[in-house]
This record gives sequence, structure tokens and C-alpha cells, in this order.
Amino acid sequence: MSSPRLDVESLIAALNAEREGRDLSWRKLAQEAGVSPSSLTRMQQGKLPDVNTFTALTHWLRMPAEQFMASGSKHKPAEPNPMAVVSTLLRGRREMTPEALKALDELVQAAFKFSKEVK
Repeated sequence: MSSPRLDVESLIAALNAEREGRDLSWRKLAQEAGVSPSSLTRMQQGKLPDVNTFTALTHWLRMPAEQFMASGSKHKPAEPNPMAVVSTLLRGRREMTPEALKALDELVQAAFKFSKEVK
């Protein structure tokens, strides 16, 4: 059995979605997350981040580290959890009140739950 491996591609995709949602440059993202811009560049080239960079980035995303773990190379990387992606994008909407974000999050959760029940 192979051990889990970091899915750098999924991490970069989540960072990019949050970055675009908040209209940030990669340099500003790095500054907010407390990592070097060169670390992000290396990750975009497929290189693994060090543990401190990985921790800082998942903290900045407000997503669990496990979200970016995939099984060994024989398996396709895990698909991102749609609720985690939607929730991250919603939290990036600074013009919405916390109450509106919570209501929208609950609405999306209800829609996902309903779609599972219909199948």
C-alpha cells in the first residue's frame, strides 16, 4: 500500500481560485500567507513545498491539509471536495456580510444534499 502524497496541482488550483476570487496577485497572496513568492513559483513548476509553506498555505486557504493528499502514483489524485471549494470561494467575497455568507453556504449545502438524495 502506498502512502498519501501531496497533490501540488490541486493545491495550486485552490490557491488560484481563491486568489482570483479576491482579485489578488500571486505576490500579494504570498505576502498574506507569509510565504516567499519563489515558493509559489516552484510549486507551479510541480515542486513540493516545505512543510512550513504547505501549512501556511492551507491555513491561508482555511482548508484542511488532507484535502490536498492523494494516494500513490497508481491512483488518480482525489477530486477536490466541491463544498470545500465553494466554501473557500464564498469566504473570499469580502463585500458580503458574514450573515449573507452563512446563508449562502447553507443554501449550497442544502443543494448538494438534495442532489445526493435524488440520485
